[in-house]
Amino acid sequence: METERPLDVLLVLLGLFLVALGQVYFIWLPRYVWDGVLFCALGAFLWAVALRRAQGALHPGPSRLRRLLAKAADHPFKSGLLTLSALLALAAGVGARRAPPEADFSPYLRAWVFGLLLYLLALFPRRPVPCNIRPVTLLPMFFLLLAAFLVRAVALDEVPANFGGDEGTQALEALRLLGPPLKDPFATGWYSVPNLSFVIAGLGMRFFGATVSGVRTLSALAGTATVLATFLLARTLAGERVGWAAAALVAFGHYAIHFSRLASNQIGDALVGALSLYFLIQGTEGEEDRRPLYMGLTGVILGLGWYLYFGARLATVVVGLYLVGRSLTGKSPFGGQGTVLAALAFGFALTVWPLALYYFAHPVDFFSRYNQVSIFASGWLRQEMALTGRSALSLLLEQFWKSISAFHVTPDPTFWYRPGVPLLDPLSGILFILGLTAVWGKVHRAVRCRQGCRLLLFLWFWSVVLLGWTLTENPPSSQRGVGAIPVVALLTAVGLVELASLPRSDTGKKVVLWGLLGAIIIVNLFFYFAIYTPRRVYGNPTAEVADVLCDVLEARKDLPPVYFDGAPFMYWDFGAIAFRLRGVTGRDFSAEEIPELDISRGALFVVLAEKREDLDLLRVVFPDGQETAFYSSADGRLLFTLYEVAGP
Repeated sequence: METERPLDVLLVLLGLFLVALGQVYFIWLPRYVWDGVLFCALGAFLWAVALRRAQGALHPGPSRLRRLLAKAADHPFKSGLLTLSALLALAAGVGARRAPPEADFSPYLRAWVFGLLLYLLALFPRRPVPCNIRPVTLLPMFFLLLAAFLVRAVALDEVPANFGGDEGTQALEALRLLGPPLKDPFATGWYSVPNLSFVIAGLGMRFFGATVSGVRTLSALAGTATVLATFLLARTLAGERVGWAAAALVAFGHYAIHFSRLASNQIGDALVGALSLYFLIQGTEGEEDRRPLYMGLTGVILGLGWYLYFGARLATVVVGLYLVGRSLTGKSPFGGQGTVLAALAFGFALTVWPLALYYFAHPVDFFSRYNQVSIFASGWLRQEMALTGRSALSLLLEQFWKSISAFHVTPDPTFWYRPGVPLLDPLSGILFILGLTAVWGKVHRAVRCRQGCRLLLFLWFWSVVLLGWTLTENPPSSQRGVGAIPVVALLTAVGLVELASLPRSDTGKKVVLWGLLGAIIIVNLFFYFAIYTPRRVYGNPTAEVADVLCDVLEARKDLPPVYFDGAPFMYWDFGAIAFRLRGVTGRDFSAEEIPELDISRGALFVVLAEKREDLDLLRVVFPDGQETAFYSSADGRLLFTLYEVAGP
């Protein structure tokens, strides 16, 4: 016991210090009372451990704590990195919460990022981690990724044809947060979305420009990365051919292409899901010395998902349920290695910690989006029951049908996409059903699914269908189902490979495989660029008005003050207008103000089609104005009229 005495003394002193520090916060720093609670809790825990050791209540053999300390002593460099990473992340979270709103938060962001990098570095094995893509695969993969990037990045300022209001609002939020000084990246902003998502978008504009194409480029890169992540995961779960087919389906599927071309963060759902599950499989079934790194990466990626669109958080649910399911079936994925699970949990905790502190202080923001879209919390279910006289079960079954049929029957009802067709083309829809049957029924001919593949795909697909769609309003809202893109592509690829294995000759197999895959690619590209884009339905009709107006005004060098006559249908601060014309002087006005307007610098009146009667008053008050009407290129309807009055 003599050898343990210094540790006992250290535990006693540290416990007393932390409890005393908590009292200091209670008495002199009541504003940070929860910090005091945390210090007291940690101190009480260390004090309890010290008492148990002193009483001999612990097992006489080496305790877990002593084994952990011994292991840390054997690896002082890694232990130091882990300690430093934890301190940096903790300090970043606490510092950000204490800083005033007008402070520069860049030191806290840098400390947090550096802490996460140190954490992953501490988990790096002694042997270098090999590249899981064989050299013979590198060149075809390069061309696939290049093609995927081109279909996402070419003509970003024109496709989709409109720049949506939500895109513009998010871009403005990104510029505002980026400052300088940098605003709090660990708080929430627009629609309770974490600010870090907008900060990342702002950094993207630093590289690619604060333009429509510049703000959309980051999504194009994320969509391209999703292709690679899907390949790695699908190949790991079901083999090389399924990996290539699934990657191609993500690269050229119209649903994936669309959300990879928007200045919004939903495409991150698909990337976080595919990437975290790939590292999860590597961490549970890969080589033993590399498992901690892979699991640490899983935890960090899952944690980063909490800073993106809310659908990315479903990946955390999938991983948690998968680990529980594997454990309940008696097939523990860790083989008794608790440190592997600890690497995941610790990585996730370090990453989420600053945001969690914010949510503790602002619990309303944590539940805000749930309260808005949940059919229970928003009151939608209760209201529909009262309006229609239908039972809750009947309405839930209808919600479920709309959700499960999103890929075959029910089109997206929102203006986030609104393709007018299901989210899968008819040929992919057939193959998806075949793949779903093959995986669920364990009927495999050409595909050999890895252990746990069925459970993982089951949890992934149904979490999106049930939690992302069925239990939310207006399913299948496309923006909430982006996380399902990789798993749907994987199941479709299984169906394609199984079908292609039926011909007896190798030539017949290749003809079926590449023929069907080529047909799917052509159909999807033709639909998105030749059919969907000219319709200009994305972003609702106001987005088309804003897009045409901005195109016209951006082409002019000198603009007089702009007066926007659109209320209550549309306003000058519409997101797309506010972002693209942020250097233009303009404001809303009503017809009653026209006689009193100061036109000493001239004036440019924008009169929406819905307010065209106001043009008569403009013609009377300013008879020498020049009038130009603008019409929709999709259906020919009047969008707005420009009435320009020259200054005296």
